Amino acid sequence: MAHETGELSEPRELSAEERGLTDWLLRHGAAEGIDFLAQLEHAKVIAHCKCGCASIDFSIDGRRPKTFGMRVLSDFQWKDEQGRLFGAIVFEQDDLLAGLDLWSIDGIATAHVLPSVEALVPYGTLA
Repeated sequence: MAHETGELSEPRELSAEERGLTDWLLRHGAAEGIDFLAQLEHAKVIAHCKCGCASIDFSIDGRRPKTFGMRVLSDFQWKDEQGRLFGAIVFEQDDLLAGLDLWSIDGIATAHVLPSVEALVPYGTLA
């Protein structure tokens, strides 16, 4: 199923798992990811994906990106217990930490749950 964003009626805090995964991805991705850690402390979830995956979009102190173009700050992948392959990125838009995106690489299943950081490897290293 294609990603389609569903706005939340009220912004919410990131769960401990969402915050922890995003923090880890920022620390282990592109060097400039570290520059966005301070924004993570002010991030709220403003949208989720309607496909049922665990992808979320952020606002930072109530500010949202104004343009659609994004820059990937961290790009990892993992396999679940059934051997299904998924991807995870953290991205920025307009110099704002903008979201955590999870997707199926092999098209077999939807990434309904967040991966453990122990399962993550750099994108392109699993087949």
